[in-house]
Amino acid sequence: MGNESSGSPGSGPRSLLAGRRVWAVVIAALAITAGFGGYYYVAATTSSCQSGPHTLVVETYDTFFDSGPDPAAARATVFGGFENATHSHVCVEYVSGDLATTLLTSSGPRPDVVVGLDELTASRVEAAGLLVPYAPPELADVSPALVSELSPDDAAVPYEYGFIGLDYNVTYDDSHGHPFSTGNFLANIEDNRSLAEQFLYEVPPDITGEEFLALEIAFSTEILHTNWTDFWRTVGAVAPSTTDWGTGFGEFSEGEYASFVSYTTDPAYDAYFGPVGALNTSVLRYGGENYSWESIYGTGIVRATGLNLTLAQDFEDWLLSGPVQSLIPTNEWEYPSNETIPLPDAFDWSVAPSSIVALNSFQPVNVTAADLPGWILQWQSAVSG
Repeated sequence: MGNESSGSPGSGPRSLLAGRRVWAVVIAALAITAGFGGYYYVAATTSSCQSGPHTLVVETYDTFFDSGPDPAAARATVFGGFENATHSHVCVEYVSGDLATTLLTSSGPRPDVVVGLDELTASRVEAAGLLVPYAPPELADVSPALVSELSPDDAAVPYEYGFIGLDYNVTYDDSHGHPFSTGNFLANIEDNRSLAEQFLYEVPPDITGEEFLALEIAFSTEILHTNWTDFWRTVGAVAPSTTDWGTGFGEFSEGEYASFVSYTTDPAYDAYFGPVGALNTSVLRYGGENYSWESIYGTGIVRATGLNLTLAQDFEDWLLSGPVQSLIPTNEWEYPSNETIPLPDAFDWSVAPSSIVALNSFQPVNVTAADLPGWILQWQSAVSG
């Protein structure tokens, strides 16, 4: 979770506590010097690690596993645990920008493994020939639909997933006839200027903003069979926006707005850490069905000089194994891709994924990724009037 999600446009799952990102780096450094495994990290957007026969370079987003009760211990399990199991050394590069763009534009050495490519970016990296397909045995416990929606040929394999949701202030929603929590909240917002003025959303290239745009387009065209730009022409001049998830969540949490585009696991986070009940999250409801956009995060082996393919494959196996997957719910605030992992009771507060129709399924992932740049241009035109 962090998508995202993240505070940095397109960087990955987000972190749910303002400021925790900075403290996570400090705590991680202390944990490493205290002996939490031998791995080390480099907070950079260019490679400062050196691959070797027994060294694995991992590139991931800067909020990776930093939203739980003990980020240092969680990261030590992921990286240090792998080192102990394979008698190897791991160097982790935390990237604050978009992982796909970093891989595609960097002139320096590439990592061996990238962790955090999503359903809208993985195909870009794959199309450039930078990923080595691999199907870990643990995919037997992962939904085939989840695998195909991220990368049908296993160039990237899913380790976690979630759904876009609309966070809302429960008191506001109760006092205004439940416009956010019932029915098609997009139509409710479009038809009521006062609701639109309370609707805070992220703009592309923030990954949550891109996913919400894809959600609105898919729902309008595939379910309602309407022109998707109509919504943005109506609310674009009225609705407040933010360039990143972290800033927006802070404004929403402080009561500046009554609704905010986020993720369906937010109520689980509140139930876990408390207090609970002030906010809730809704998905689109139409014709007796729940609809949302599925956010899928995956890991891929990077085609690089000196790649230790066996060690990279072992790391993908490790990410999908029980010790790592069991940490995802309360550290990433997403659902583990491994379906055998039990969820904490706090997740009972969230909309069950099994009850949601994933709007991603209406179009092949590579087509969606190819269409996204054009969609963003049309969205910009619509909101500007």
